Amino acid sequence: MRLLIHGAAVLVGAAVAVAGVMVHRSVVLGVPLGLLIALATSFVTLWAMRDMLPRLASSYALGWLVAFGFALFGRPEGDYVVASDLRGYAMMVAGFVMLAIGVVSLTSRRAMPGAGAT
Repeated sequence: MRLLIHGAAVLVGAAVAVAGVMVHRSVVLGVPLGLLIALATSFVTLWAMRDMLPRLASSYALGWLVAFGFALFGRPEGDYVVASDLRGYAMMVAGFVMLAIGVVSLTSRRAMPGAGAT
């Protein structure tokens, strides 16, 4: 059951990353609203996963990073999904923060909910 939950967290992370990459270029009235929504969704979901199970955030971060990593590769026609501008760099910095939180949550020593004291 735990493997299924972590697999679902990986899929949720990948879906959030793909959605974030799709909207991060959107600007409304001069405000990079797409980037703000992408970052807020990514980190609020990460925080929620971290509170559900001690190491669930690592699975979510893994899915997010793998999907985002594929988005960073160049496309066959020679262009990129994530441009080298402020919004693209903000997404890349978010990836580094996601990696750091994922690694830190791997070392979490909090007790599992419902687990007895040992």
